[in-house]
Amino acid sequence: MTAVFGSLGERLARTPDGVRFLESAGPVSDAFIMATEPVVAINGPVGSAKTTASIKKLIVEATRIWPWDNGRRTYVPYIYRVKYDLLWKATIPSWQKIFPEGMGEWTGSSPRSARHVLDWEDQYGPVRMIAHFQAFGESADPEDLRGVEPTDVYLNEIDTMPEALFTALSGRVARTPGRQTLRRPGRVFGDLNAPDVTNWTYRDFWESPPSGYKLYRQPGGLDPNAENPNGAGRDYYLDIIEKNSQKPWYVRRMVYNKPGFTRDADVVYPAYDDDRHLAPKPLEYLPAIPVIVGIDGGSTPAAIYMQETPAGQLRVLAEIALESSGPIALSRAMQTLEAQRFRKAEFYTVCDPAMNAGADTEEGSDRSRLGKLLGRPVHLARTNDPDRRHEPLADKMRFTLDDGSPGLLLDPSCRRLRRGWSQTFQYHRVRGTNERGRVVKNPDSHPCEAAEYGAMECGQGHARLLRAEREREREARNKRSREAGRYNPMGRRA
Repeated sequence: MTAVFGSLGERLARTPDGVRFLESAGPVSDAFIMATEPVVAINGPVGSAKTTASIKKLIVEATRIWPWDNGRRTYVPYIYRVKYDLLWKATIPSWQKIFPEGMGEWTGSSPRSARHVLDWEDQYGPVRMIAHFQAFGESADPEDLRGVEPTDVYLNEIDTMPEALFTALSGRVARTPGRQTLRRPGRVFGDLNAPDVTNWTYRDFWESPPSGYKLYRQPGGLDPNAENPNGAGRDYYLDIIEKNSQKPWYVRRMVYNKPGFTRDADVVYPAYDDDRHLAPKPLEYLPAIPVIVGIDGGSTPAAIYMQETPAGQLRVLAEIALESSGPIALSRAMQTLEAQRFRKAEFYTVCDPAMNAGADTEEGSDRSRLGKLLGRPVHLARTNDPDRRHEPLADKMRFTLDDGSPGLLLDPSCRRLRRGWSQTFQYHRVRGTNERGRVVKNPDSHPCEAAEYGAMECGQGHARLLRAEREREREARNKRSREAGRYNPMGRRA
């Protein structure tokens, strides 16, 4: 690494933290440092040297660009943290452990922006890095960034940043020098712990990364291949686990490096466990069992598809969640999904009783209109009383089959349900008290309620047996009754 950094590497080797800085933290860290994708992030547990890797990447990127400033490679990164107090309490102290204030030219003080100019040489000639330290709060306006002209941008703790900052900055990179001189796109990179799955970084780096995005994931802190072994060791992570034994969601994210949910909220389904109930791969539709479809109506309708196996496991297969629409849009979305995933399936469709409003009018109810559009009956759910509605799903989450399998499995495509059951489908707290109020209404609550209407049908014949089987059973019962002869109440026992 000294060879890569040239004379700067020699100077760093003489600083108190220089030896550790010049060491490799591990293969994932090294791959991130050398990455060339336009948008990259390094993700790891606390103490895995992610910030150090990002600083190394800044130096590497500085040495990679073409000479343009009177024969010198001048690199102008902007380094962001969400607030100035965090910038000065965390980001800048990490920077100054590696580049002391007396190294190069430092300007700026808390709580304002700062700048650090570093000059060095490598085998290809002189290099200058002009690092700008900035903060961007939740209330800041992305339009304020119009004057920013960086080469690249480094976002420290990227998951704490507002998405608007990332969006605005991604259009500002490759300005100094311009892209024609730089001969590559500008780069945006950052570091983060495993995020909350409701965070925008989870969507962009885990769920559906756009073209040009790359995530570099380090192993968990207790993994045999954990990175930065000379820094945060096994005892460090065991201590975190012990001190946070009542917060398994925190340990999952910060030690084991697994994205998860912040469970401080009063969730409706505390029994839901992502590790236990989320299927590791897409669930197959079982043709021998009816498909239950639970529907929540209104202007943000949702439909949830599920099956209950003979053993009693509830398999939640698919979800539809629409915005600003009605029965027509919902029916089209349902018909499209059913043609793709549930061909020749037998459906039992049940809806929120509130969808029957207007049944006695000429226009009819949403329920009747949806039934006509689908070409099949839409039954009313047994109740929409919240307490009675929650229990069937909660029972399935608590249930364990004889073979140890969970009583509920959720297809990984059901992102709204997963978010809702884990975190966002929660109760209001009455201000100033510990009393529980009504369920919070949000985009995830509608599919969660649709699932409740469907789950209330579990255990019923129409949920477990196809229509032909039910008819055969009914005929068999009638036949047994006929063959048993007519009951004579006056007859004596032998």
